[in-house]
Amino acid sequence: MKAIIALGSNLGDRRGHLAAGLEALRTLGAVLPSPLVMETPDESGRGPAYLNTVAILVTDESDPCRLLESLLRLELVAGRDRKAGKNAPRTLDLDLITTDGPGGSWAWDAPEDLRALGAQLTLELPHPRAFSRPFVLEPWKALSDPGACSGVIPRN
Repeated sequence: MKAIIALGSNLGDRRGHLAAGLEALRTLGAVLPSPLVMETPDESGRGPAYLNTVAILVTDESDPCRLLESLLRLELVAGRDRKAGKNAPRTLDLDLITTDGPGGSWAWDAPEDLRALGAQLTLELPHPRAFSRPFVLEPWKALSDPGACSGVIPRN
């Protein structure tokens, strides 16, 4: 499956967290990172500014729900504190924006290791707010510039 993943960070070494997030994504498949990283204000107005970018992930995973679970686990390993609230500052945010599969909405019981996030997980594809967010659209657009990227970086 091919997926668009948005990455963001607004705590600590933001650029380092994005680099670590891209490296973590490589454990899931081949990654093509956008050449564009944008600094944007925190939407809530309460936290520090974000650095945002996107990447294409080509993975053997064919189930978008399982892919979302993998992204949530990578966030936790990167130190994201989900107990801090919905729009709390974060070390790493990984959003599944869309895939090359069909869109839709899903809800399912959270696996045991992700129960701290709630009893159920939900996913809507494409991401319902992605197309109104320049910090997603501009880096995504930069991926379509053939001179901007050297190619897919294979999984380690």
